[in-house]
Amino acid sequence: MRKVAAIVLAAGVGKRMKSKTSKILHKIAGKPMILRTIDNLQALDLGQIIIVASPKNVNQLKKMLPDKITLAIQQEPEGTADAAQKGLEKVKEGINTVLVVNGDDSAFYKPETIKRVIKHHIDTNSTQTFLSVNVKNPYGLGRIIRDGDQVLAIVEEKEATAEQKKIKIINAGLYVFKKDWLQDNLYKVKRSTVGGEKYLVDLVEVAINSGQKVSSYTLKDQRQWHGINTAAELKFANEKFNKKIHIMGIGGAGASAAAGIAKACGYDVSGCDLNPHSSYTKNSKLTVKKGHDALHLHNIAMLIVSPAVVKNDPHNQELVEAKKQNIPILAWQEFQGKFLQKNKFVISVAGGYGKSTTTAMISQVLATCGLDPTCEVGATVLDWGKNYKVGRSKYYVNEADEYADNFLSYRPDVAVILNVAWDHPDYFKNQELLEKSYQKFINNIKKDGILIISDEKSLTDLAKSSRKDLKVVKVEDFKIKKLSIIGEFRKINALVALTVAKLLKLDIDRAKKSVQNFKGVARRLELKGKIGSAVVFDDYAVQPYTMVTTANALKARYGGKKVVLVFEPHTFSRINVFFDDFVSSFKKTNVDSILITDVFAAREKGDKQKLSMKLVKSVGKKAVYAGSVENSASYLKKRIKDFDVILSMGAGDVYKLYDLLKVRKS
Repeated sequence: MRKVAAIVLAAGVGKRMKSKTSKILHKIAGKPMILRTIDNLQALDLGQIIIVASPKNVNQLKKMLPDKITLAIQQEPEGTADAAQKGLEKVKEGINTVLVVNGDDSAFYKPETIKRVIKHHIDTNSTQTFLSVNVKNPYGLGRIIRDGDQVLAIVEEKEATAEQKKIKIINAGLYVFKKDWLQDNLYKVKRSTVGGEKYLVDLVEVAINSGQKVSSYTLKDQRQWHGINTAAELKFANEKFNKKIHIMGIGGAGASAAAGIAKACGYDVSGCDLNPHSSYTKNSKLTVKKGHDALHLHNIAMLIVSPAVVKNDPHNQELVEAKKQNIPILAWQEFQGKFLQKNKFVISVAGGYGKSTTTAMISQVLATCGLDPTCEVGATVLDWGKNYKVGRSKYYVNEADEYADNFLSYRPDVAVILNVAWDHPDYFKNQELLEKSYQKFINNIKKDGILIISDEKSLTDLAKSSRKDLKVVKVEDFKIKKLSIIGEFRKINALVALTVAKLLKLDIDRAKKSVQNFKGVARRLELKGKIGSAVVFDDYAVQPYTMVTTANALKARYGGKKVVLVFEPHTFSRINVFFDDFVSSFKKTNVDSILITDVFAAREKGDKQKLSMKLVKSVGKKAVYAGSVENSASYLKKRIKDFDVILSMGAGDVYKLYDLLKVRKS
């Protein structure tokens, strides 16, 4: 790109703006639009950037332009061709390609888009290339005249016939030329018979008439083009720019769901992740870049992050760059609560366990009963094939995770608290601190809102101290037939969903059928498939209670079959704090064998083998230390005929066990 020069046309009067301020100096998200354009160009590392100014705005431009920007002046407003000529006179030696852009409609182009246009121009050996876009309302814009695929001309609005004005494919105002040809032919552009100006678009006809190759590059993402000629268009541009967001850690369960919902709501979403091939984003059609880079924040209005990033990597280059550019930094939960849930009827589901299944069940009931909700779930819902759903109604259902007080970002109309089981000891040092956090969550419920709880004493005690305007509703015991998902313990999830349905005055019989037919969510006793004659299930449980309850439910379903549990301990803090509870729960399991892998450290440090071996020794002869997940797969492969059912369990890498067994089997 060092042999490419950019000429930015910035001398236009902009009469339709009806402002004394030069059009290109009006701001988009707090920054003059000309600087937004320059930011895009500087990201390309071009050989030269030239700004064509007018006598009226040149002094202001001098004060704000970055170093190494060349200024040219168009003394009189004699059209875009004349302005390009003034810029061309400043092009230095060694340049062979000239890019010409308008300073007032280039703020939304992505640098990679401009780069692709230039590459297309060079690869096709075109004399002239221009960017085209299909728009709904082409008023005031140059129309592209074609004969099939052949470009015949670009006609300005003033020059267009009534028939030509019906054309919706317009000239986006971005051109690429061979420099030598441009120098030899700019003088051939004649003044318009209507306005007396010289139009750059007339070079298309000049090139075609002389047998030169003219190509057009169609802008696929129409959101990148935004013409600004009036105050109303400027206002819309600001609204549009404020929806340009970048999400760090977009591959996570919650962040990916927020990204999908945001995109469906009109946000321009980009993201990055250390694992760009996350199962949550692979079919999302989102732009996901690998790793972190300050360049990811180019022309971004908001940086959305996982709270863990801010805590564990405060010097991350994207965070540093965002602070440098005064770009707002929001946790994805805060973004969801403040922006995505704005003006919505919000139903938030909290609790130490059972959140994902209950959130998904409530969502499915509302959808089945015709309420068409928007939903965010912390796991893939098997019926949807993804972890979110975008509806058109006012209803918004979301999972509210208590870790790091993340659920305090929400202001629900209806709050569900399934339990206040103590978890995350790295953040909540004791039960009392956890319950104080839940009390804050209750206080966040909107005025005259509803709190749904069970009869557990810890929950009824919490409810006693809630605001007087809140309505406290106990989960009702509806008579429901057997659920399609495994586990009697899942009944509470279904009863909560039906309680919500009753509050919303939905058809209860229809709601019952919905929960009975519910297929479940990924990694919650999810059937993965078969290895030989053994059936493989996978589950996310990490706590002593959920581990034993889930394992015993599966054993109960398969009666006398031999079941092996492959458990991956999750974080040193959790295992150390609840060590005795884990030992007791493992001893209460009805499974035939237990393989305990190395500890999945996540954000912590410690000896992952030593703690696991200590756990195995304390559990007794039914438990075996299996090492890594890969070693566990090898162990099982050698003994696959000894087991009828394999259950992998944990929140780390143990979900990979099934695929490892498949590979080793083949």
